[in-house]
Amino acid sequence: MRFSKKVISLIILSCFIFTSVSPAEAFWGKSKNKKNTQSVQSVKQSKKNKVAAEQPPYTNKVHSVFTLNDCIENAIKYNPAIQASIYNEDVYKSRIGQEWANFFPEISAGVNIARSGNKYIGGGPYGSSMNQYITMGYFPTVSADMMLFDFGKTKASADYAKRMYEATKEETKENINTIIYGIKSTYFNILFAQAQVHVYEDTVKDYELQLNQAWGFYKYGTKPKVDVVTAEYNLGKAKLNLIKAKNVLEVARAQLSQIMGMPEYTNYELSDQLTLNLFDITEKDAIDTALEVRPELISAKKNVEAAKYGMRAIRRGIAPNLNVYGSYGNGIGNEYNLQSGQIGLELEYSRLNLLKLKKQYDEAKALYKQVKAQYDDVKHSVFYNVKKNYMELETAREAIVIAKLALDQAKEQYRQVTGRYKAGVGDAIELKDGENTYLNARLDFYNAMLNYNNTAASLEREIGIPIKIKEEKVLNITADDL
Repeated sequence: MRFSKKVISLIILSCFIFTSVSPAEAFWGKSKNKKNTQSVQSVKQSKKNKVAAEQPPYTNKVHSVFTLNDCIENAIKYNPAIQASIYNEDVYKSRIGQEWANFFPEISAGVNIARSGNKYIGGGPYGSSMNQYITMGYFPTVSADMMLFDFGKTKASADYAKRMYEATKEETKENINTIIYGIKSTYFNILFAQAQVHVYEDTVKDYELQLNQAWGFYKYGTKPKVDVVTAEYNLGKAKLNLIKAKNVLEVARAQLSQIMGMPEYTNYELSDQLTLNLFDITEKDAIDTALEVRPELISAKKNVEAAKYGMRAIRRGIAPNLNVYGSYGNGIGNEYNLQSGQIGLELEYSRLNLLKLKKQYDEAKALYKQVKAQYDDVKHSVFYNVKKNYMELETAREAIVIAKLALDQAKEQYRQVTGRYKAGVGDAIELKDGENTYLNARLDFYNAMLNYNNTAASLEREIGIPIKIKEEKVLNITADDL
């Protein structure tokens, strides 16, 4: 067996010399190029928490207060869609090593156990005779074959696998980007729903007070019975709207829990309120940044590069393979003791079909054109969506200013009509109109705030990274407004 060890050692040493790749690169597909690509910090954090995501992070026995960043961190840790994307990266990463494995030896071994012999019976000058020769033994063998060089076929295939792996990494970032947008949108919807509940709770209290006033006026004969009926109707409608608003709030909370990856957890509250922030970015900078860092666009570009390497790998399929082989055997029996071994080089064509190769190249070329067109389509879509969301954000900001002015006017009008009714001067119709105007103005203001924050989140999603916020304030929003 000493000769066998020498053969195998020579084969492995030749692998490292002729392929110029390290064992780690061949097995794990690690590139010598250490240049960093655009990364998302949340991807690294999510990879660290792949095991933690399998454990329930919270129980309803524990009360929590979440900020927006807390919700985003929970989603990155526990959302199974992100974990699935990361494991998908591992799948494509392993394919790089599978391609480089072509340069590693293929070892085979076996034992042949046989019984052989001959028997001769014939006549001679002195009568019949018989000769018998029977052998029983076993013959163990070990052999190894390894490709030394294939004129770039394996390298092109490994480069293709590497680009596909890089594309899946960008897809993971895009998935995280989309989930973060979903967290922000749902988070703002909850804040809006909470404000809506607050509005209808105030409305119910106001109508309860108005109903008591109407009964008092009717009791003393200063107002007709219709004022009481109107107040009762308004109170009932306000209570119904409050029930609907609470239901909307609960649905939004359930959606947030689901996106965070813990759908059964409900014992938490949010610490923020709807706010108005200005972003420190111009339209041109937003578009240029998106075209540079948007994960979806980078992924599409990696697919184009992968398609190029796919064409190259097929073109090199016409080249032969240079292989080294070696074997060793040691037979032991009752009549013999045989040892054998060999080592050599060969230049090999493996079932070369030129017509099939040509058609495979045509398919790869068509695929390249397809993914290139898809890349252009994604690029145009990113350009349009960033521009569209940026303009909508400016419009939404102006809408908040107008909604705030309308709210102040409606609030003053409601104060006046309420005072007139309490003084016995106004009527129920005037009071209801003032109440509805104030109610709608408050809801419009909250809706304008919601639209602005959702549009800002959508713009960040289209760009691919968070946007820096200015410190200046557009308008002063007090606790009374909220």
